[in-house]
Amino acid sequence: MKKVKHYFVISLILISLSGIMFLTHYIVFGQGVNTAYYSLMNLCFIPINSLVVTIILESLIDYKAKQERIEKLNMLVGIFFTEVGSKLMRLIIIADKDAQNSIIGFNDLNKIKNGLLTYEYKIVFEKIDIESIKVLLVSNSNLFINLVSNESIHQHEIFTDLLMSVIHLRDEILFLENDKFEELDIGHLEQDIIRVYKNITVQWIDYLEYLSNNYPFLYNNAIRLNPFRFE
Repeated sequence: MKKVKHYFVISLILISLSGIMFLTHYIVFGQGVNTAYYSLMNLCFIPINSLVVTIILESLIDYKAKQERIEKLNMLVGIFFTEVGSKLMRLIIIADKDAQNSIIGFNDLNKIKNGLLTYEYKIVFEKIDIESIKVLLVSNSNLFINLVSNESIHQHEIFTDLLMSVIHLRDEILFLENDKFEELDIGHLEQDIIRVYKNITVQWIDYLEYLSNNYPFLYNNAIRLNPFRFE
């Protein structure tokens, strides 16, 4: 109600100003017919002017809002990789001999991304440190809760899939930790790890692209911590 009243007052003030200016023009120049003619002509173009201004303003507002959403999303992705992602990648890649040291140079991120998208993800389950992965994921449970509860991430399909796969892996490990790893259980857990492996590497290279374009210093730090590098 207050908002409607506010708009009404502003409208009344603007209309009154127009009336005052029209009257002043008539008093000074005494050309009522011409003044009315040109005023009416200007009124004819108001709908077109409003349309153009509205389109431009909406485009600018939408663009700014989109950029802000992208910035917030990438901040969340950055927090994930700082706290969990990079460490988790190393814990998984150590079980994939073919992937170790497969990415050393970063001159062509598009080439790396295409390689990761077509890579046949596989692991040797016996080389996976399940306990370390469990400790890492459980200790960051609050982070996962905060990320999932943030509405912004639901607009980022890749990151949402990654979070869901990581949380599922954590829950699966906790469910099986008191049981003996039977062959069926190991196979299921192995597939969960591979799912995380694929999701996290694709998101990782997307995040590197963002840093490369916007934060070169952070990008240099990120590639120095390359989880594919094993000495």
